[in-house]
Order: sequence, then C-alpha cells, then structure tokens
Amino acid sequence: MKKFLAIALVLCMVFVFAACNSGTNQPANDTKETDKTSTPTDTAAPEAPKKSYQFTGVYEEEGSNAAMLNAAFLLNLNEDGTAVADRYKFSQYDDSDAATNPSFEASYLSGTWKEVEKDGVPCLQIKLAYINEDGTESNSQTAYAYDIAGEYSFDLSFPVVPGMSYTRVASMTGSETKAYADANAFIQAFKREFEAPEHVAEFTNGSNVTAYAQEDGTLLVYTNYALTTEGKWTRDGEGLKVTLGDPVEVREDGTSAAFTYSYDRGDGTMIDEELVCEDISVLGEPAVTEETPYTTSVDLGGNPYTASLVLGQDGKAKFTVAVDFDVDYFVTGSAVILSTDQELEGYQAQIWPGVPHTFILNDDRTMTAVANVWYSDSLTFIALDETNMKVEFPAYSMSAEGFTYSVNEEGTLLTVTAPEDLSDGFSQVWAGAGSENWEVHEAGYLTPIEE
Repeated sequence: MKKFLAIALVLCMVFVFAACNSGTNQPANDTKETDKTSTPTDTAAPEAPKKSYQFTGVYEEEGSNAAMLNAAFLLNLNEDGTAVADRYKFSQYDDSDAATNPSFEASYLSGTWKEVEKDGVPCLQIKLAYINEDGTESNSQTAYAYDIAGEYSFDLSFPVVPGMSYTRVASMTGSETKAYADANAFIQAFKREFEAPEHVAEFTNGSNVTAYAQEDGTLLVYTNYALTTEGKWTRDGEGLKVTLGDPVEVREDGTSAAFTYSYDRGDGTMIDEELVCEDISVLGEPAVTEETPYTTSVDLGGNPYTASLVLGQDGKAKFTVAVDFDVDYFVTGSAVILSTDQELEGYQAQIWPGVPHTFILNDDRTMTAVANVWYSDSLTFIALDETNMKVEFPAYSMSAEGFTYSVNEEGTLLTVTAPEDLSDGFSQVWAGAGSENWEVHEAGYLTPIEE
C-alpha cells in the first residue's frame, strides 16, 4: 500500500512540472517557437516612386488678335500618368488670383503621358486634347519630348478657337524639377505690365478701347491692349478732325470731344464704342517731322487696315500693314516704289501680294496708293488708275495730269498719250524729254523708244 502511494505521488509531481513548463517560461530551444520566428513574412517590396515633370512655353505675336492669342503655358505631367496644361493670356494684363482670373484657363488641355521608346530612343509620350463641354475631345495631339542634357522639349499645338483647325505652336521645355508650385506663382512669373504709347491726349470708353493721340498727329487705337487701328488727328480753327481710314465725325463740347469707333468683334459683328477725351486743350497743331510715318488706309479682305511707311537710310524702309515688312524703296518725284527680295512667310506672304507697292507721298505725311509708278532720267510717270496718268518733272517741281497710257501684255512697253491742252510750260518739258513709247526695264526704269 505504501508502495502504491509513493508511485502516485511521483506521477502527480511529473504532471505539475509539465503544467508549469507549458506557460511563459518555455525553454529557449522550444522547437515550436523557433519555427514561428524563423519563417520569412510574405510581403511585397515597396514600389519605386513614379516620376513627374513640369513644362513651360510661350507664344507671342503682334496685331489685333494678340490679346487673345498671346499666352504662357504650364504643363504638369503627374505621377498618376495624367497630363494637364494651363494657359495664361498675359497680353490681357490681369495678374489677379488664378481662381477668378478670366485670363487664366486651368486644364486648358488635358490627357495622359508615359515613358516610351520611339525609334529606339527613350522619350516622353504626351497625349493632349481640348475637352468640350459635352465631354468629347477636339484638337487632339500626340507629342514626344526628348531628353537633351536633362531638359526635355517638344512643340505644343493649341487651337486659335477650340474645336477649329486653325492652330498656333508654342515651344515647350521642362524637366523633373518643378519651377512653379501653383498657378499663382506661374501667373506672377509671366505677367506683363501694359506700356501705353507716348501720347499727348487719350480718348477712352472707360474699359477696353483707348485711342492715343500722339504729338505728330498719329492716332493709335488699342482694343484689349492690342493695337487695332492707326489713324490721324489734326486741330485748327475749325476744330478737331479725326481720320481712321475715312474721316470720323467728332463731337466737341467745350474742352471735351468724342467720336464713335467701330470695329469687328472677330465674328463679323460690328461694335460701336464712344471714345471721349475730357480735355482736348492740350491738342495743338500736330508736330510733323521727318520721322513721322506716311499713312493711308488699304483694304484687306473687305476690311480697312492702316498702312504706314517709315523711310530710313540707304533705301531701306519699314512698311506696316497688319504685320511689319522690311522693304527697299525708291523715291521719284512725289512717288515711292516699294520692293522686297526677302523670302516672305506666314502672314507676310499672304498680305504682301494684296496691298499696293506704289504711293504718292503727301506733304501732310499721308500717302495715296496708285496703280503703278515708272520713271526715266528726268520724268516720273504715275498711273492713277488703269488708264489715266500723271507726269511729273521733278527737277522743276512741275506736273501735269490728263495723260493716258497702256502697257503691253509682256509688261515691256509703255505707251503714253499726252493731252491736247497741256500748258505751255509743261508742253515744252514734254517736247524735250517725253516720248510716246517707252521700254520698261527692271524696277520701273524707262528709256524712250526712238520713233
């Protein structure tokens, strides 16, 4: 019996000892715990951060549409693969907060981008489009930007009018460096300050149209800060006169004066603006100098434009009709002949063939377009229209009208018929230097054909 109790006691102690070892005080070499801590955890390696890029570019031109077209562009290529291009029309001179600035267009163009290889060369593929109000896309484009010394570049095509095919191009450059933290920083970087032309008085409608009267008698009309029309003003005992291609009625009231300026809004709709100068007492007689441009009105596509001519040295001149031309000129008598041998592109190539190249230069610094001008060693022949001609004898400041003329089909023979009622003085000039038939040489130079 005692032997049985002893065995039972030993068994109890074994069970107690085993129970104690099943708690927190396990041996360090417990197989079960060792397996748990040594098995690797199955977690994915963190992804490498995606890249982002920022591009900027500027488009700028002169003319009546400059305020609508001139712009800076901010293109962000984001980490999520989206591409967003903002546009800021700096020629409207509004640098207010981007959230309410009518000159700033957030997400003007949008799309996607990714890194690709094109023809074996790594580059950025950028897809952009204008998103219409109904969610459809227009003016879609795909561009490729290549890395040159850490800087990427491409040409951004943007629509003149969204949805239309007419576009302009802005050269864009960028990198992974973000130059502008937000839209306001971008606006401040590209804002412009409007500089009004020199003037002695101004006529304004109080908002978007101002006419600046310059000392030399030139009148410059700006619409939305862009030069749209050039005219003339003069003031004498009969009052203030304004010419914008054609004479404009001026209404004077004491020292103030006003006139109506009409212009095309751009869609064929004519807008009339009342321009007022509160004090015209500062306008005396305009100062006419040798630097004062000669001006006239010319027709371009049914619309009047002011043509101006500034004669320089060595036969070089600046001729302006919507755009500037650097031209050669030759003055003979009261007339001038313009020519150019430069290769014209864009607007220049379109405008040059459609405007006159021969003018009479008037004493008041206006000029009158004529059909053609020829000259000989002593005479100037001015074709007033297709049949009538004026002939000048510059050496003695003499001239006579009433001549008629014709040109052969090849343009090599000019036939001139004198009127029967020539004055005695000019009749003697014509008898000594004139001729009925003339051979036409380069640049309008004539030599008489002996009869």
